[in-house]
Amino acid sequence: MGKYSILLVIILIISTLCSCAKVDEPFIIPVNYTGVALIKVHTDKSENTYKTNIICRDGNYSFSFDDGSVSWNVAIFNDNRCILNNENFPESSVTLENFNLSDLIIADFDFSKFNSSMEPIPEELIYWDGTYKHVLNFSKENLLPKTILIYKNDNLVKTILYEEIIIE
Repeated sequence: MGKYSILLVIILIISTLCSCAKVDEPFIIPVNYTGVALIKVHTDKSENTYKTNIICRDGNYSFSFDDGSVSWNVAIFNDNRCILNNENFPESSVTLENFNLSDLIIADFDFSKFNSSMEPIPEELIYWDGTYKHVLNFSKENLLPKTILIYKNDNLVKTILYEEIIIE
């Protein structure tokens, strides 16, 4: 075999190996999204489960919470204004100005705390706020967030399982 034949075989092997290499798609941290999540709140003696629909647009959040017996709609805006509505009494909507609990309500659903400078984003991200450890796991199928596990003192206190996320 001549030099050119060996060189041609090496080039063919390298090009075959390169064309078979898998290109990893990065995991995605949504900014504006709509989603459906199953929430489980864990205590020493019980586990409460409820479903929520989430809409996040430019830092404004809208939630619809349903535990099977009561449904609430909550809209939280950047200016700390909150609109609360019980679906059983839709005409009794309440607007709260200077709603100081807005950060606590949206903290679990705000993906911006996980923004990572790591490229590519790993399959799991951890955020520690000093009290709670938030662990975000991604779905390998759609590359979007799948679960957020929230721990306090190494005890699981809340699980958020995203059944659906649509990036807007």
